[in-house]
Amino acid sequence: MKLVMNGDDLGYTLANTLGIIEAYRNGIVRSTTAMVNMPYIEQAVRLTEDCTDLGIGVHLVLTAGRPLTQNRTLTDENGSFLKQRVLRETEVDTEEVYTEWKAQIERFRELFGRMPTHIDSHHGVHSNIEKLRPVVQRLGREYGLEIRYMGKYKLVNGFYEEGSTKENLMKILSEHPDEEIEIMCHPGFCDLELYRNSSYSLQRVKELDILCSDELKNFVAEHQIELIHY
Repeated sequence: MKLVMNGDDLGYTLANTLGIIEAYRNGIVRSTTAMVNMPYIEQAVRLTEDCTDLGIGVHLVLTAGRPLTQNRTLTDENGSFLKQRVLRETEVDTEEVYTEWKAQIERFRELFGRMPTHIDSHHGVHSNIEKLRPVVQRLGREYGLEIRYMGKYKLVNGFYEEGSTKENLMKILSEHPDEEIEIMCHPGFCDLELYRNSSYSLQRVKELDILCSDELKNFVAEHQIELIHY
C-alpha cells in the first residue's frame, strides 16, 4: 500500500501548524496543504524549510479568513469569506472563485518558491459544491496539479470526529492493502485562537497523539505501508 496521510490546514493558526509539523517529524504524516490567506502562513513557510520530505499543496479557501482578491459575491459585509452554510446557499460568481483560487496558488508559489504538490480545499468545497468542480479542474489543468478526489489517489474518508480513533484508522488501512490511497487528517496543538475559531479544535490534539503513537507506526511498518506525498 501507498499512503498519502495529508494534514489539512497548514498556516491556520500557529499551534495547529506546529502540530502538523510534529505529525511529520514524529508521526506518519508526509503531506500537508497550506491555507495561504491565513495570518500564520509566513511562519508556516519558515517552520517547514527543513521538512524536506513533507509534500505541501494548496488548501484552497472560500470559507475562512479573508480573500486575496476583490470580489462581489464571495464575502460578507465585513469583507470576510462566507460561512460554509451560507456559501452553499449563495450564487457565487465562479469567475471570481477562479480568480481568487488562482491568486492563492500564485501566493503559494511566491511564499514557498516552488509549485505546490497538489490541490484540495478547506471544508472540501471544491468537490462537494457541484458548481465549483469545473473551477478547480480548470486550475488543475492550467497548473498540471493533482486534485483531491479527482486524482490518482483514492480518498478514503472516516478518520474524522468520532471516527478519529487509533483502532478505526488501523481498520481503514487494513481494508485497502493493495491500493494507493489518501486519508485527510487534522493533527494540531490547540491554542486559544484555534479553540475560538474552529469547531474542530481539541480533537486535533487527539489526532496528533494517534498519528505519532508507537502502536500506529509499528502497524505501518509491519504492514509495509509506504508513506508518500503527491
